[in-house]
Amino acid sequence: MSETVTGGAPASPRGDAGKETGAAGAEAARKGTTKKSKLKLVIGGLAGLILLISGVTFMEKDKLFKTAGEKANEVLHPPILVGIPTIVSNLDSGDGHPVYVKITAKVEIAGATDEASLQSTIPEIQDVFQTYLHETRPQDIRGNGIYRLREAIIRRLRTDLAPLQVTNVYFVELLVQ
Repeated sequence: MSETVTGGAPASPRGDAGKETGAAGAEAARKGTTKKSKLKLVIGGLAGLILLISGVTFMEKDKLFKTAGEKANEVLHPPILVGIPTIVSNLDSGDGHPVYVKITAKVEIAGATDEASLQSTIPEIQDVFQTYLHETRPQDIRGNGIYRLREAIIRRLRTDLAPLQVTNVYFVELLVQ
């Protein structure tokens, strides 16, 4: 019997079907490798994310426990408002013309057991007010200068009354003459 091939090249002993199967197999193997590499990439990304979250949690745990302790301390010893007697001070006018300021304030302090224990700190608080006011010019208090005055006094009080925590300063009266 003779083979006749019509319209093309002679048939090979393996046949063209083998080439197609080999190419399809290589394509399938390549897709399988791509799926495996994507899976490895996803797993690696998840592992990195878990490590990052656990690292941040480890670093922040002290802050979490500290704030819980501070809240418990606030419940046991709530902040106390200490009234400061009226302070009259002269400001630094620069031209020798006297400019006076009259301040009545309340300081909110946390960490003390009662108001009687804070009575000994009142002269220190008055000294902080007097010292800062002597350095202040009248134009420094105008506008939002009162906010800067309050923030500067809070900063100074926090350093001077270190174991106690100064949480706020309230101006009851502030007159500039």
